[in-house]
Parts: sequence; structure tokens; C-alpha cells
Amino acid sequence: ILVHTYVKTEWPSSNSSNIQLLGLFSDLFNRSEPTLSSIHCRAMFKSAILLSQQYNITIDNQFINWQSVQTNGDVMDTLSSTCLLMSTLNIVGIVGPSLSRESHFLAPFAEKIGIPLISYAATDPDLSDPNTYPTFYRTIPSDSVAATAIYKLFVRYNWTSCIIIISR
Repeated sequence: ILVHTYVKTEWPSSNSSNIQLLGLFSDLFNRSEPTLSSIHCRAMFKSAILLSQQYNITIDNQFINWQSVQTNGDVMDTLSSTCLLMSTLNIVGIVGPSLSRESHFLAPFAEKIGIPLISYAATDPDLSDPNTYPTFYRTIPSDSVAATAIYKLFVRYNWTSCIIIISR
């Protein structure tokens, strides 16, 4: 028997710093509740912020705080939410979005205003071009890296076919 236990808790409240990182977390299919994957990504993001505070990592002698936005895969909604927060807060960087199609629009925006955009899930190889996206970074390899690895497996083991299983 597999039992899932979910615990809800509040994160520590923000301190008085006005230095903010913006986290963009995708919940597709117009859900009102976040997905488990989105919850995990948010938790890792907030944990990193809390660790930066614990280790006294500062920008201009201020601790880093966070803001987060739940995106729904609609590029214009994501851009609108980002612009709204950018106009009212001191955002020094963006973590996310998870979707490559959102990253294609947000990366030039981030570059234009001079802040880094670091995606934890966007894998489109086109985003790797530093001339087109000079302030875009990622924590996950692009699809071209995965394709090269798969190709090498086919060559190494003399495979001629495969089955691809996808989970959403």
C-alpha cells in the first residue's frame, strides 16, 4: 500500500530587504491548485533563499527575498505578471520559467532590463545561443545534450529502434 502524506506549512515571512528574486512556477491546464511538481520547485526555490540568508549572502548588504508567480503556460500572462512585479519591486533576477516557450519571450525582456533569467526546466537548444540570449542561464541540460547521449547509446549498443514513454 502506497500512502502519500502532504504537509502544509507557511514559509517564514519575508524580512525587510527590498532585494528580490522572482520565481516563475508553471501550473498548466488552468488549475486553481498548484501541481506537486510546482510545489516542489517552489520549495527548492524558497529553500535556496533561506539558505542564502542563513549563510549571510547579501546584495548591497541586504538579504535576498523572494516573490513567486504561478504561471499557466500562457506567455502573455507570464510576461504581464512579470512586468507588474518588476514595476513595483526591486527584482534582481528571475528563476524560471519552466517552459521553453515562456523563456523565449522572457529572456530578451530580462536582457533588456539587465537581469539574469535562470530556468530550471527550459530545454530548447535555441536558448543556448549566448548572442541571442546573453542573460539566459539554465540548471538543466538542453535537449541537444540529451539527444547526443541517446545517439551515443544507440551507437555503443548497436541499437536500431526504441520505444519512447512520456509522462505528463
